[in-house]
Amino acid sequence: MTTNNESGLDKPKIITTPIPLNEPQKNLYDLIRSEELRQLSGLGNNDRKFYRQLGKSYMRLLQVVSNPSLLLKTASSFPDALREAIEYGDGNKIKYVAIKARQLAKEGKKVIIWSGFVENVESITQMLSDLGAKCIHGGVEAGSEEEENTRERIVKDFHDDPNMFALVANPAACSEGISLHTVCHHAIYLDRNYNSAQFLQSMDRIHRLGLPKGTETIIEIVHSPNSIDDLVDSRLNDKIRRMSEVLEDDSLRVEPVTIELDEDGFDAEDAKQLLKHLKGLL
Repeated sequence: MTTNNESGLDKPKIITTPIPLNEPQKNLYDLIRSEELRQLSGLGNNDRKFYRQLGKSYMRLLQVVSNPSLLLKTASSFPDALREAIEYGDGNKIKYVAIKARQLAKEGKKVIIWSGFVENVESITQMLSDLGAKCIHGGVEAGSEEEENTRERIVKDFHDDPNMFALVANPAACSEGISLHTVCHHAIYLDRNYNSAQFLQSMDRIHRLGLPKGTETIIEIVHSPNSIDDLVDSRLNDKIRRMSEVLEDDSLRVEPVTIELDEDGFDAEDAKQLLKHLKGLL
């Protein structure tokens, strides 16, 4: 294994852009946090169902923070005042991502935008259709570069089409096996889950061997303070730090060393911290 330190790659510039929740989002977030805690109260703390429910809880909180309209399917269960936050707003984060992508396009720069929710991937792609945006998620089939709408063709277009300024992707479907570093040097994360290996692999799409010395790679994390984003950020940093200690390298290119409960990387310590958050202790 060759580490980034050994390869001579410059470190990526990781920046966090704080985007506060709007007032309807904040009210909705607090309501769902209380409801998730209520549903957990009937389960034993050592019950696997308890941890599974916690995993569902954090996903719902991520949905509220990234894009409240993701909860449309359950909107009927919310009070009228809070239903507005779901039905009539994309949320501040998703609006910012669209604005930033257009700013970069004006500068002639391409961007890859990451979200763990397929609905977000498709929604942002539609919002940025004027930038030639295309998307990759689990529903986009693999194939050849000659076939329309395949993963390989979309990647080729991102490389070759000067009018395609944005690629929107789901890390679960696009975090490995794709190289974008020759044409794209800015990544935006609308949301992230607890899977540290997946996060690192997604960063490597634009930060890998072959980058000319001095090339600045920017990893931008859109972060809503006082929300589930705080927990995910803290836990990912902890996991990455432990991985880099094992490798004696800052870059980390191995599987997480924690025991994870599901494919999102949600482990027992994540569950412990999330429970504190639901109780208002974090």
